[in-house]
Amino acid sequence: MSSANLNNVYVGSNGRIQLSGLSSNIDFVDVVDQMMKARRIPADNLEKRIDSNDEKLTALRELQDLVKNLQTSMNTLYGANSFDGSKNSFSSKQVFATSSDGLASSLATVTASNKAVASNYTLQIDQVATKHKVSGNTINANPGDTLSTAQNGSGTAIGTGTFTVGSNGNSAQVDVSATDTLQDVRDKINAVKSTTNVQATIVKVADGQSTLIMSSTKEGAANQMTLSDDSGSILQNLGVLAADPNTGVVGINTDNEIQAGLDASFKLDGVTVTRSSNTIDDLVDGLTFDLYEASPSTTINISVEQNLSSAKDAILGFVDAYNAVRSYINEKTYVDPNTNEAGEGSVLLGNSSVKTIENDLQQILASTPIRGGGSSADDISVLAQVGLTFKSASEVTSDDKYSVSTLVLDEKKLNESLINNPDEVEKLFNFSSTTTNPSLQVTSFGAATGGAQYDFSVTKDASGAITAATYTVGGVTKDATINGTSLLTEDGLKIFYNGPDGATQTGTITTSVGIGAKLHFSMVDMLDSNNGVMTNAIDSLETQNTSYQEKIDKIDSRITSQREVMMNKFINMETQLAKLKNVQNSLDELMAAGKSNNN
Repeated sequence: MSSANLNNVYVGSNGRIQLSGLSSNIDFVDVVDQMMKARRIPADNLEKRIDSNDEKLTALRELQDLVKNLQTSMNTLYGANSFDGSKNSFSSKQVFATSSDGLASSLATVTASNKAVASNYTLQIDQVATKHKVSGNTINANPGDTLSTAQNGSGTAIGTGTFTVGSNGNSAQVDVSATDTLQDVRDKINAVKSTTNVQATIVKVADGQSTLIMSSTKEGAANQMTLSDDSGSILQNLGVLAADPNTGVVGINTDNEIQAGLDASFKLDGVTVTRSSNTIDDLVDGLTFDLYEASPSTTINISVEQNLSSAKDAILGFVDAYNAVRSYINEKTYVDPNTNEAGEGSVLLGNSSVKTIENDLQQILASTPIRGGGSSADDISVLAQVGLTFKSASEVTSDDKYSVSTLVLDEKKLNESLINNPDEVEKLFNFSSTTTNPSLQVTSFGAATGGAQYDFSVTKDASGAITAATYTVGGVTKDATINGTSLLTEDGLKIFYNGPDGATQTGTITTSVGIGAKLHFSMVDMLDSNNGVMTNAIDSLETQNTSYQEKIDKIDSRITSQREVMMNKFINMETQLAKLKNVQNSLDELMAAGKSNNN
């Protein structure tokens, strides 16, 4: 039994089935396929280019993410201005609280934001703020018993009615019906807690005996509870309220007052201060005090210092992020120094955008800060002075072949620099500024802002409007752009001015641009969504791929048409050959018949 060769079967666009070479013995399907395959070579080459570009795109997008991580690592390491110093790791503070008796941590804690100023204080706590709390008498009822019939210790039914609870000017009325229990009263009081700042609890003293306790939710004298019976004598029968034996005025039962609502009272550097809360954040800018316990005889020594660990962590984060970028570039552009052959994964070798990024980063990190006030022998001006050096090719081994030009950290040297000269380490990285006039304060800067000395002259009229503002830099005097109380220089330095009305003041602002500031703005340019080198590189490859695919589609469309034409020609040939064979067969039969008749 013979088998069919399905490769010789051709189905045309009209659905007609044709066996290849049935009459001619030529496998025309294979012939046409080979012809079309040859004609598609340009499309095959374009597909290879797309595949190559896809590899490059994947690598570029991964590199873009790494550069974004590097930019993020610089967020608190380039000197960005903020009112609270939160954008500057070198402004981070830490607090140490000590006392001679060792009780400091149990009496109070102090936390500092970056806004705090490094300084020392003494703290003595005379009184912590307390919440007002009062209990009722023990009544002869379980929490779930109906109050209208439940009796207090004197045998009086608690009854029904309404009462008002509140504190600090806020209050709400509570209704007690004939079916309400002590639990219901508690729940009704707590339901309006957000308005009254008063809450209630129940203590089950014994079976058949319960006590209601009411408390303010906030500390301080201003938050003492205000309680009154409006109709009926619910609170008085519960023992929360009582008549004064001397005046007969009904008020909070002082015999059952567990705790008065008191303000905190303490001394900071000998100055007596009172506050309604034990958490105080309006005493010293950037400091929050939490008071736990009074101890008037204990002096707590508070030291607010620069938190160098925060600056160090930021620097270490930058080193890790930079090394990730550099190692990735090395991997994707690797050439074996021994064979001079590109590595298997070197898909970005020769990419001009990657080379630009590599060179820009290297040049910035090898540069020195630009100081408007000049420099001195004590200045830290290069990364090597704080323990950061570049790994040379001679230090690279086969195990870390992608690590050339990455940063190598001498942690001991970095620690010494931060401890002994933190201001200089800050200037190495950050944009920084000083002013001779407190009325002139830098609020922001731009990529074009340089290290320079700006001599300002600003005039305000009697109404407080700035009418003139000039600055001299590099021996050239220019007009500053005025916008309300803000001044803007040509190179992007923004100043807040709050000098006196009807006067002209002068002042000098000196700026310094560190490596971190240069790096920050360089990465902003690299990652710019419209014209950044990373964006352009990715867009260029994507545009190429789109163009290549359009060409491939046109080639495939043309080949499809050509294949159909060629197949039809072969089919027509097969048809004609079949007809000729039929004629030949007929002639052969006639000739054979003639011979037979002659015999």
